[in-house]
Amino acid sequence: MKDFCIASPHKNVLWYDYRLYINLKEALTALGYQYRAASKNRIYFLGGPQRHFYPEVGKFDPSANNIALIYCHAEKLDNIKRFDKVFVCSEGVKLFLEQKRTQAEFKTSKQIDIIRPFSSLSPSNRTRPRYQCDVSFIGTPRVRPIVEAVLPIVEQNNLKFNIYGPNWDHYEGNPLAKSYWVARTVPYEEIPMLAKGSKICLIDHHNMMNKMGTVSHKYVDFVMAGAFVISDWNKDALGHYSGVCFENEDSLANIVQKYLGSDMQRIEQQRKQQEITQLQTTKGVAETLAEQFI
Repeated sequence: MKDFCIASPHKNVLWYDYRLYINLKEALTALGYQYRAASKNRIYFLGGPQRHFYPEVGKFDPSANNIALIYCHAEKLDNIKRFDKVFVCSEGVKLFLEQKRTQAEFKTSKQIDIIRPFSSLSPSNRTRPRYQCDVSFIGTPRVRPIVEAVLPIVEQNNLKFNIYGPNWDHYEGNPLAKSYWVARTVPYEEIPMLAKGSKICLIDHHNMMNKMGTVSHKYVDFVMAGAFVISDWNKDALGHYSGVCFENEDSLANIVQKYLGSDMQRIEQQRKQQEITQLQTTKGVAETLAEQFI
């Protein structure tokens, strides 16, 4: 039986990216592969520079079968040539890395392939009272342009807005945000309930993700959970996912008004995006990665 291990900086529940580690580990185990610390088959989740040491993996071993799965912050990477196989999350990231091949650390003769953000979620027919609202946002309380943009719209139109995430009582942006804080967390398995109960789910990205063109795993999680998603202006969301994106507060106001006023248009958009993402399952990604095992 082949075994594997995962090098991830996020191995505790405080990080949303922790779910990538848990979900992929469970999917590969379900396929019959054994998780073993320091295995020769090593999957590196890269959302920035590679670390010198990872729990359950150890230091980088050039004699191992090292597989890079680059899922965000490609601009912070400092080396990809040491990996036996490199996967990226979008065409934009692939183009970015291919343009860097003139640099020694990025020279690689191996083909860079795409594994898009993946999810273990599917739509639910159930929800909970705390998830029923017009607009919702889930995330940590760094100053969020998407929250800053929607707050005046919420106030002017008397919308029910729910914010989920830790420590929003310490939010340093618009102080009104604190009054819409509902809960410290939404369990991963309940995201489909939030997607069912919230008419609009807001998703944002780091600026470089928007510029480079790559959506987050959270974006795909919500789409596959059945949410109607509005995101910031992201080339990948627009190009590959046929997403609804806004550029400024005025455009967001128009979008919110349009889709809150039409259940049918929301449903059509949800169905279109779910069709696009239907193959982006954790199980499918596990099968693709397992093909690289030795």
